[in-house]
Amino acid sequence: MKLIFILGLTRILFASDMHGSDPVWKKFIRGAKFYKADVLIFGGDLTGKNVVTVQQNPDGTYSSDFQQQKHFIGNKEELAHFDEIVRRTGCYLYVGSEAEIEELSSDKKKADQLFSQLILERVKEWVEYAEENATSPVYVNTGNDDELEVDEVLSTGTKVVLPEDKVVMIGSKHEMISAGFSNITPWHCPRDLEEEEIARRLEKKIGELKDPPNAIFNFHCPPVDSGLDTCPKLDTSVFPPKPLVDAGGIVLSGAGSPSVRAAIEKYQPMVGLHGHIHESRNVAKIGRTFCLNPGSEYGEGILRAVLVNIGDSGFKSYQFVGG
Repeated sequence: MKLIFILGLTRILFASDMHGSDPVWKKFIRGAKFYKADVLIFGGDLTGKNVVTVQQNPDGTYSSDFQQQKHFIGNKEELAHFDEIVRRTGCYLYVGSEAEIEELSSDKKKADQLFSQLILERVKEWVEYAEENATSPVYVNTGNDDELEVDEVLSTGTKVVLPEDKVVMIGSKHEMISAGFSNITPWHCPRDLEEEEIARRLEKKIGELKDPPNAIFNFHCPPVDSGLDTCPKLDTSVFPPKPLVDAGGIVLSGAGSPSVRAAIEKYQPMVGLHGHIHESRNVAKIGRTFCLNPGSEYGEGILRAVLVNIGDSGFKSYQFVGG
């Protein structure tokens, strides 16, 4: 891959939807140096979705059900390797006795408390990793999947900045506003909002800008029907929801936000940075605004990102990257 560096530009490395994958976060932080990026921006959905329980057996071995397979782990060294595999997929490992694991399976409140604890512990690890290794500012927004308590942990960093309720400068000329919420999903995530509330919040954020046409909109949810939000349409009459099939094929639809699209159409910012829909890695132009979604393959430990070059006069170029 050949990267072209142009004097006087600000280079952004943007990624989204890591969902707890440890190697993806570390690649992202190291990516500033590798891609010679001036700033890192993360678009939301930082945390993972599942806890993988490991039963500690009386004979010193371990056993676990993971990815529809039974795993037998012989010792602590093998357990450490298994933990690396689990962390790569974005899940959280919990080791306990048979009785402790049975208690978790029967006590939802206790299981939820453990899940939250493991989430916050990994976010704290990630903030510490960024503080030690980042070579540029790191703007880390939360997404609709992320618990509200995550914001407190992110706010403990100095290199890591939570931009949700701030107007921040990217380069010398361009303001950025951020929005981690999304429209309502079938899973009713912590930051899912009705469209009317999304529109109200976006208007408030945009109202704090001095120069909207030269701004960056870091909005987790993409604009509806933009090509950045194409995904299987889901049957929500069952749980978990499943893709709708018609004539032997999966039905696709745009799952983005009409309110996000309306805000972009109205104010025509320089750039829109989006995520949320993992399988919709794409670029779209809405009026004069370049909107980008780098996609996500966090479950494979792959970083999907996009380099965005901007100058004082505006947007210059983009390049999707990954590995």
